[in-house]
Amino acid sequence: MKLRTNYDFIIIGAGTVGMACAIALAQREYSVLLLDNKPAPSADDFAKRLAQRDARVYALNTASIALFDAVGVWQNMTRRADYTAMQVWAKDGRGELKFGGDDVLHPSILGSMVEPSVIDHALWQKSLMLSDHLHIGYGAQLLGDGMAFDVLSDGVMVRFVMDNQSYAARASIVLGADGRGSMVRTTLGIELARLDYHQTAICCAIHTDKPHGQTARQAMLPTGTLALLPLADLHADDGGHWQSVVWTLPSALAYDYLDKFKQDPQFLLHELEQASGFELGAISQVESVASFPLSAQMAARYHIGRVGLMGDAAHGVHPLAGQGLNLGLADVIALLDSVDKYKHQHRKLDARLLHDYERAVKGYNALMMHSFSMINFAFASGVADLHSFGFVRSEVMNLLSKNRAAMAFFEQHANGQG
Repeated sequence: MKLRTNYDFIIIGAGTVGMACAIALAQREYSVLLLDNKPAPSADDFAKRLAQRDARVYALNTASIALFDAVGVWQNMTRRADYTAMQVWAKDGRGELKFGGDDVLHPSILGSMVEPSVIDHALWQKSLMLSDHLHIGYGAQLLGDGMAFDVLSDGVMVRFVMDNQSYAARASIVLGADGRGSMVRTTLGIELARLDYHQTAICCAIHTDKPHGQTARQAMLPTGTLALLPLADLHADDGGHWQSVVWTLPSALAYDYLDKFKQDPQFLLHELEQASGFELGAISQVESVASFPLSAQMAARYHIGRVGLMGDAAHGVHPLAGQGLNLGLADVIALLDSVDKYKHQHRKLDARLLHDYERAVKGYNALMMHSFSMINFAFASGVADLHSFGFVRSEVMNLLSKNRAAMAFFEQHANGQG
């Protein structure tokens, strides 16, 4: 790859958010340099990843699907599990929330569960078609000690090392999409508010007696949430019997379960059956057991001058609603809206664009982060154990389930249309 010295945009981080943003900007004929510290992937790498079932899935809402469709990658995500209904219930109370599934003959898609490997492959394939406007530098490391960025009168100079050589490239706008531990955010000195839930999520894939029936399920338990999410069939005879599990537990309990699972693989199957109330019958297999600690975080601001943040570099939420990636892709949509407005008005790319972008998304992202934290607190905290609180919570949930307007409101926000 022959690097230019001047770009319209430089994006740090080639994950889903960074790659989707880079592709959309390149399709608008902006010159884009996308930098990432991971090695360049190959067709063989993706073939190996796609040959295996990934226990983790992204619950893409309709807004995220529309973005992927607009940039021409949705049709290439052939392994996906569309869901037409969502079911949420509390095991220690009454009331059940159901979304969608009203029209049996012509069900509307509420979203789709897609494995990370499938998304990565579709985005990578599309990026190869845009080499006139999109350059990708894999194995790139930003310079440390505050030397990564030089502010110029008309842009930002980005300094990095790649293939043991030092490079410098200028851009009108620089975007950090480099994850929760963002070096871009750290380099800018942007403060980060962080909330540790003292919870750990156990993630795995399970085979259940009953098929998922295109329904995403979530049980609100006293120990945390248990999500049973449809997995796309890997083999022709899977028949919709595989689910992705995200089980939130107090960290000490999660580690205890994982230790017992190592000694006896049947232990986790039994505990999952009990926790789900056999909602999908008995569990016969479990694959790809992993875990990760849970926390929420929010950057104090989303940009300084011409350098901005998006996705996990700007915010991170509790996974109970499966909205983490959707919020990151909503950042992309908002940024593209600002870019299109500036282009229509024949305005130059400058810091005001990032100011408009931050105003469009920061408040909503903060609202979502605090809302998910409150829901988690209502079901998995010391206060949640109080009988009177549990009674009120169950009554509210029961009333909501019978209120069509309220259910329509929640469904709209879950679909990214709020």
